[in-house]
Amino acid sequence: MGSYAWAYHDDHGRTKLAEVIAAFTRHHPQVELDVTCAQSTSFPMALDKGDLDLAIYEVENPSNHEEVLYEDPTCWMSSAQRSFPVDERLPVALFDHACWWRDAAIDSLQAREKPYRIVYSSQSVSGVIAAVEAGIAVGLLGRSSLHAGLSVVNEALGFESTPTSKLVMASSKAKGRGPKDAMKAAIRSAFLARA
Repeated sequence: MGSYAWAYHDDHGRTKLAEVIAAFTRHHPQVELDVTCAQSTSFPMALDKGDLDLAIYEVENPSNHEEVLYEDPTCWMSSAQRSFPVDERLPVALFDHACWWRDAAIDSLQAREKPYRIVYSSQSVSGVIAAVEAGIAVGLLGRSSLHAGLSVVNEALGFESTPTSKLVMASSKAKGRGPKDAMKAAIRSAFLARA
Protein backbone atom coordinates (compact mmCIF):
# COMPACT_ATOMS: atom_id res chain seq x y z
CA MET A 1 0.00 0.00 0.00
CA GLY A 2 1.58 3.27 -1.05
CA SER A 3 -0.23 5.87 1.00
CA TYR A 4 -3.31 6.44 3.06
CA ALA A 5 -4.78 9.90 3.60
CA TRP A 6 -6.89 10.97 6.54
CA ALA A 7 -8.73 14.26 6.91
CA TYR A 8 -11.40 14.74 9.50
CA HIS A 9 -12.52 17.25 12.12
CA ASP A 10 -9.57 18.19 14.29
CA ASP A 11 -11.45 17.20 17.45
CA HIS A 12 -12.22 13.61 16.42
CA GLY A 13 -9.62 12.71 13.81
CA ARG A 14 -6.74 11.74 16.09
CA THR A 15 -8.79 9.22 18.08
CA LYS A 16 -10.28 7.64 14.96
CA LEU A 17 -6.91 7.61 13.22
CA ALA A 18 -5.35 5.74 16.16
CA GLU A 19 -8.17 3.16 16.10
CA VAL A 20 -7.79 2.63 12.36
CA ILE A 21 -4.00 2.30 12.44
CA ALA A 22 -4.11 -0.13 15.38
CA ALA A 23 -6.74 -2.35 13.73
CA PHE A 24 -4.94 -2.33 10.37
CA THR A 25 -1.44 -3.05 11.67
CA ARG A 26 -2.65 -6.03 13.74
CA HIS A 27 -3.38 -7.82 10.44
CA HIS A 28 -0.74 -6.19 8.22
CA PRO A 29 2.31 -5.47 10.40
CA GLN A 30 4.70 -5.46 7.41
CA VAL A 31 2.89 -2.73 5.45
CA GLU A 32 4.44 0.73 5.63
CA LEU A 33 1.85 3.46 6.01
CA ASP A 34 2.26 6.95 4.60
CA VAL A 35 -0.46 8.96 6.36
CA THR A 36 -1.29 12.52 5.33
CA CYS A 37 -3.36 14.69 7.66
CA ALA A 38 -4.06 17.84 5.68
CA GLN A 39 -6.74 20.04 4.25
CA SER A 40 -8.79 17.61 2.23
CA THR A 41 -9.73 19.74 -0.78
CA SER A 42 -6.83 18.28 -2.78
CA PHE A 43 -7.57 14.64 -1.92
CA PRO A 44 -9.94 13.82 -4.83
CA MET A 45 -7.39 15.07 -7.37
CA ALA A 46 -4.58 13.18 -5.60
CA LEU A 47 -6.67 9.99 -5.82
CA ASP A 48 -7.31 10.56 -9.55
CA LYS A 49 -3.58 11.05 -10.16
CA GLY A 50 -2.70 7.94 -8.15
CA ASP A 51 -0.76 9.93 -5.54
CA LEU A 52 -2.99 8.48 -2.80
CA ASP A 53 -4.50 5.03 -2.45
CA LEU A 54 -7.28 5.95 -0.03
CA ALA A 55 -8.70 9.17 1.37
CA ILE A 56 -11.22 10.26 3.98
CA TYR A 57 -12.75 13.73 3.53
CA GLU A 58 -15.95 15.73 3.88
CA VAL A 59 -18.37 16.68 1.11
CA GLU A 60 -21.84 18.12 0.91
CA ASN A 61 -22.97 15.88 -1.96
CA PRO A 62 -21.12 12.57 -2.34
CA SER A 63 -20.54 11.07 -5.76
CA ASN A 64 -21.13 7.42 -6.68
CA HIS A 65 -17.53 6.40 -5.90
CA GLU A 66 -17.53 7.98 -2.40
CA GLU A 67 -18.73 5.78 0.47
CA VAL A 68 -20.49 7.75 3.23
CA LEU A 69 -19.05 6.90 6.66
CA TYR A 70 -20.74 9.50 8.82
CA GLU A 71 -23.25 12.34 8.45
CA ASP A 72 -23.08 15.50 10.55
CA PRO A 73 -25.88 18.09 10.20
CA THR A 74 -24.58 21.65 10.18
CA CYS A 75 -26.00 24.50 12.25
CA TRP A 76 -25.11 28.04 13.18
CA MET A 77 -23.56 28.31 16.63
CA SER A 78 -22.51 31.06 18.98
CA SER A 79 -20.88 31.21 22.38
CA ALA A 80 -23.34 30.20 25.11
CA GLN A 81 -22.33 33.44 26.87
CA ARG A 82 -23.01 35.75 23.91
CA SER A 83 -26.12 36.69 22.00
CA PHE A 84 -26.28 38.69 18.79
CA PRO A 85 -29.20 41.00 17.89
CA VAL A 86 -31.15 39.74 14.86
CA ASP A 87 -31.14 43.04 12.95
CA GLU A 88 -27.57 44.17 13.56
CA ARG A 89 -24.69 43.35 11.22
CA LEU A 90 -23.80 39.79 12.21
CA PRO A 91 -20.10 38.94 12.71
CA VAL A 92 -19.25 35.53 11.26
CA ALA A 93 -16.33 33.11 11.40
CA LEU A 94 -15.88 31.03 8.24
CA PHE A 95 -13.68 28.32 6.85
CA ASP A 96 -11.17 29.41 4.22
CA HIS A 97 -11.95 29.88 0.54
CA ALA A 98 -11.09 26.34 -0.59
CA CYS A 99 -13.70 24.70 1.66
CA TRP A 100 -17.30 23.97 0.60
CA TRP A 101 -18.40 24.84 4.16
CA ARG A 102 -17.59 28.50 3.40
CA ASP A 103 -19.85 28.47 0.33
CA ALA A 104 -22.64 26.81 2.35
CA ALA A 105 -22.28 29.43 5.08
CA ILE A 106 -22.37 32.34 2.62
CA ASP A 107 -25.43 30.86 0.86
CA SER A 108 -27.14 30.58 4.26
CA LEU A 109 -26.19 34.15 5.19
CA GLN A 110 -27.48 35.51 1.87
CA ALA A 111 -30.76 33.57 2.19
CA ARG A 112 -31.22 35.19 5.62
CA GLU A 113 -31.23 38.59 3.85
CA LYS A 114 -29.69 40.50 6.76
CA PRO A 115 -26.33 42.28 6.95
CA TYR A 116 -23.24 40.33 8.00
CA ARG A 117 -19.47 40.77 8.03
CA ILE A 118 -16.70 38.19 7.95
CA VAL A 119 -14.47 38.83 10.96
CA TYR A 120 -12.49 35.58 11.04
CA SER A 121 -11.37 32.81 8.66
CA SER A 122 -9.64 29.52 9.42
CA GLN A 123 -8.63 26.31 7.65
CA SER A 124 -9.56 24.20 10.66
CA VAL A 125 -12.60 23.33 12.72
CA SER A 126 -10.65 24.17 15.87
CA GLY A 127 -9.96 27.65 14.52
CA VAL A 128 -13.61 28.41 13.78
CA ILE A 129 -14.72 26.94 17.12
CA ALA A 130 -12.16 29.13 18.93
CA ALA A 131 -13.62 32.29 17.37
CA VAL A 132 -17.17 31.21 18.23
CA GLU A 133 -16.23 30.25 21.80
CA ALA A 134 -14.49 33.62 22.21
CA GLY A 135 -17.80 35.30 21.42
CA ILE A 136 -16.51 37.33 18.49
CA ALA A 137 -18.69 35.64 15.86
CA VAL A 138 -21.18 32.96 14.94
CA GLY A 139 -20.04 30.04 12.81
CA LEU A 140 -21.52 27.26 10.71
CA LEU A 141 -20.34 24.04 12.36
CA GLY A 142 -21.22 20.38 12.45
CA ARG A 143 -23.61 19.42 15.24
CA SER A 144 -20.88 17.07 16.52
CA SER A 145 -18.95 20.21 17.59
CA LEU A 146 -21.73 21.32 19.96
CA HIS A 147 -20.72 21.34 23.63
CA ALA A 148 -21.70 23.18 26.82
CA GLY A 149 -19.85 26.36 25.78
CA LEU A 150 -21.76 26.69 22.49
CA SER A 151 -25.40 27.10 21.55
CA VAL A 152 -27.33 26.61 18.30
CA VAL A 153 -28.74 29.92 17.02
CA ASN A 154 -30.45 28.97 13.73
CA GLU A 155 -33.95 29.97 14.84
CA ALA A 156 -32.90 32.87 17.10
CA LEU A 157 -31.05 34.59 14.24
CA GLY A 158 -33.45 33.65 11.45
CA PHE A 159 -31.41 31.03 9.61
CA GLU A 160 -33.24 28.44 7.56
CA SER A 161 -32.08 24.90 6.87
CA THR A 162 -28.38 24.21 6.47
CA PRO A 163 -26.70 21.26 4.71
CA THR A 164 -25.48 18.02 6.21
CA SER A 165 -21.80 17.26 5.92
CA LYS A 166 -20.89 13.74 4.81
CA LEU A 167 -17.60 12.17 5.76
CA VAL A 168 -16.69 9.91 2.84
CA MET A 169 -14.08 7.35 1.93
CA ALA A 170 -12.77 7.08 -1.62
CA SER A 171 -9.95 5.12 -3.19
CA SER A 172 -7.77 5.37 -6.26
CA LYS A 173 -8.37 3.16 -9.27
CA ALA A 174 -4.96 1.52 -8.80
CA LYS A 175 -4.92 -2.26 -8.52
CA GLY A 176 -3.85 -4.08 -5.39
CA ARG A 177 -6.70 -4.97 -3.10
CA GLY A 178 -5.33 -6.78 -0.03
CA PRO A 179 -4.00 -4.00 2.21
CA LYS A 180 -6.38 -1.40 0.75
CA ASP A 181 -9.41 -3.57 1.53
CA ALA A 182 -8.06 -4.21 5.04
CA MET A 183 -7.66 -0.48 5.61
CA LYS A 184 -11.19 0.17 4.36
CA ALA A 185 -12.51 -2.47 6.75
CA ALA A 186 -10.63 -0.87 9.67
CA ILE A 187 -12.05 2.54 8.77
CA ARG A 188 -15.60 1.23 8.48
CA SER A 189 -15.25 -0.53 11.83
CA ALA A 190 -14.04 2.67 13.55
CA PHE A 191 -17.02 4.64 12.26
CA LEU A 192 -19.60 1.93 12.91
CA ALA A 193 -18.42 1.90 16.53
CA ARG A 194 -19.32 5.61 16.69
CA ALA A 195 -22.88 5.14 15.44
